Amino acid sequence: MPVLDTALVPGSDEFEANSQAMNEALSHLRALEQRTRDASAKAGPSFAKRGQLLPRDRVALLLDSGSPFLELSTLAGYLQDEQKPEKSRPGGGLIAGLGYVANTLCMVVASDSGIEAGALQPFGIEKMQRAQDIALENRLPFINLGESAGANLLKYKVEHFILGGGNFYRLAKLSAAGLSFKYPIS
Repeated sequence: MPVLDTALVPGSDEFEANSQAMNEALSHLRALEQRTRDASAKAGPSFAKRGQLLPRDRVALLLDSGSPFLELSTLAGYLQDEQKPEKSRPGGGLIAGLGYVANTLCMVVASDSGIEAGALQPFGIEKMQRAQDIALENRLPFINLGESAGANLLKYKVEHFILGGGNFYRLAKLSAAGLSFKYPIS
């Protein structure tokens, strides 16, 4: 078995400092992700009144029980929705990730309708398109749990509408490849 040459010295002061810095960065990332989850969960009572599940609960029910879900692009749109770091909710208003449905690895996307009623955010559009591209490139079934208020017209620019058209283009390509599944919420 080949041996890798490395200057890494586990246990050295430099290694320990780098390890601590990485752990702090990961803790910050996880706190940002949790802030978004908590913001979405605050809509729980209004969802319950309508007899609906929160987006993450819908995703969890879709996935095979006990199977992993690798969430992607959790920092999308960070500091774009709000300029104050302590108030920004990253994620682009969209949940996207890889998970197993009926023992098949799939790309799963869900509008985070617990945040701004699922209104599309500019970086959410890009996040959606990246998820679509990954599914197409890897021939993964693409499942879209859509529930959205549409677009927040007060925040939108013409460029975002043009970019949004790319979603439909990619959905058509996924559909033509037999990889697209869209489940609207009733």
